Amino acid sequence: MILFNPTPLIPKPLRSRFLVLRGLLLAAFFGLGGLFAYSVIFPSQYFLFSFENPDTAKNTFEEPVGMDGKSLKKGRIDRTSLRTYAGTVGTFSSVRVSLVLEDDSPLPEEAPEVSLRRSYRAFFFPDGEPITTLPKERVFTIGSTAYLFSDETLAPFISSRAALSYFPEEKILPANEDFLKIFPPEEDYAGFRPGSLLSDAEGVYAIGADDKAHPIGSVAVFEALGFDWDNVIRSDEEELGLHKRGKIFLFDAIQPDGTLFLDTDTGRYYLIENGTRRLVESKEYLASLLGVTTPIEVSGEALSRTVSCPLAKRTLAFRPTYECDIPIDRLRDYPGGSFELTLDTRGTIHAAELSAIFEIKPSRDNLSMFIGQIRDRFDAVYGK
Repeated sequence: MILFNPTPLIPKPLRSRFLVLRGLLLAAFFGLGGLFAYSVIFPSQYFLFSFENPDTAKNTFEEPVGMDGKSLKKGRIDRTSLRTYAGTVGTFSSVRVSLVLEDDSPLPEEAPEVSLRRSYRAFFFPDGEPITTLPKERVFTIGSTAYLFSDETLAPFISSRAALSYFPEEKILPANEDFLKIFPPEEDYAGFRPGSLLSDAEGVYAIGADDKAHPIGSVAVFEALGFDWDNVIRSDEEELGLHKRGKIFLFDAIQPDGTLFLDTDTGRYYLIENGTRRLVESKEYLASLLGVTTPIEVSGEALSRTVSCPLAKRTLAFRPTYECDIPIDRLRDYPGGSFELTLDTRGTIHAAELSAIFEIKPSRDNLSMFIGQIRDRFDAVYGK
């Protein structure tokens, strides 16, 4: 009994103090446990961009730009709209946005307004020229070797898997030895198509337009970016070694060139190229793309659906601070974990800091969603 009730071991004058301290300790334990459980069940994500320290690694918002695409990282916003992006994971109920101004900043005559859209990061790109014909690249086989023909140069592929990342087997054209006399092969090997997903024993990589293999940070990042596990190509050391290592892909990463999107609202397909979203009108090229990759499903309607709120000045603050809460339930059903945040100042200001907290409000629906996610993960690992 002494192990479970130490009170008899404590001198009588100190027993009441011991009971009080024990009660406080238990209260602290359960209180901290409750806070931890709350943060796990109803998590929040914090994003920040400091215009005073624009190059710090602590900035989690993408570098803000104006409507003309020019950087606004110094925080001087002159009658233009600021645009930035946040890569999230999870389902959120609301966003609290806060804008802090420098002491010398003019105060806005009208309330600044913040608006949000939700999709995948690359799908926010502007429209490019529609694709109406097959690309210039071709894949030929001469003997047992596959070659990439592009801009009148011929390069042997590092492997057949690399060749099949460009075109399905039925689209690869046979050629004779005379072709090598007209276009002598390059010494360097051709690698995988931009947008390809490769894997080795260490992880999964996305091939970017820079021809580099970008490690994907985690399974959660892979799925948040919309990638399909069926698209992952198992590669060997020689194949993967042909591509230099690039910057790691995290939740805020942009889907690379070569990524194919399917707008489920219209049935149209878009290919990401050079910072644009190009409508694929060529049926022959679309058939080739669908033979080598699975498109990421998006909603074109999401690009025209925004939620917004006017920023109100906080009464008690060391510097001029404006904030508001935006309910984002209307955006919940749209695919994609990237949010585009637009700040319309309607005047000239000098910003010091922009931050946002994505929150999940406690509710029965959100609790049920959390339980469902745990059940789905359990089923994925152990089977139903």
